Amino acid sequence: MRHRTQVISVAAILVVVGALDFVKRVNVPRSPAMREANIEIQALPNEPLSLASARERLQSWFPAQQPGPQDPLSATGEQSPGAGAPDRADIGGWRFVLLGVFDAGPPFAVLDVQPNDGGEVEQHRVSAGDTIKGVTVERIAGRRVSLSDGENETELALFIDPRDEIAAAKEQR
Repeated sequence: MRHRTQVISVAAILVVVGALDFVKRVNVPRSPAMREANIEIQALPNEPLSLASARERLQSWFPAQQPGPQDPLSATGEQSPGAGAPDRADIGGWRFVLLGVFDAGPPFAVLDVQPNDGGEVEQHRVSAGDTIKGVTVERIAGRRVSLSDGENETELALFIDPRDEIAAAKEQR
């Protein structure tokens, strides 16, 4: 067999293999009967899942994600507004939501403030020592803002994972 014949034979074999691969993996037949998938499809439930059932299913899918000590869900399975969210808190009859902390120059924070009973949201730019709705901004440091209404002090934070503080405490030992 000459070299030219070998090259033509190898090219023909590659074309046949490529055509078979295309038909088996890539080609979508025109006939609907040929396109049927042989997979089991689960019917959707008629009623929404309970929170406990959904959590159980998620735990089976993602077993490494165990709820932490600051789980925002109460024992009843209901979420209280702002619970467990480090960027928001109810203090002095108002809901404060930390939107941003800026530290280029004198540090300031941007907060959304809304009455606890609902109502219009007001946006405020605050610095340490400012008072909004009877709540004083005690300090702004890093990604954290401390608020106080005289009796209670609350710290708001951006992009904080509760496990960060656990890891930082272990590193300090």
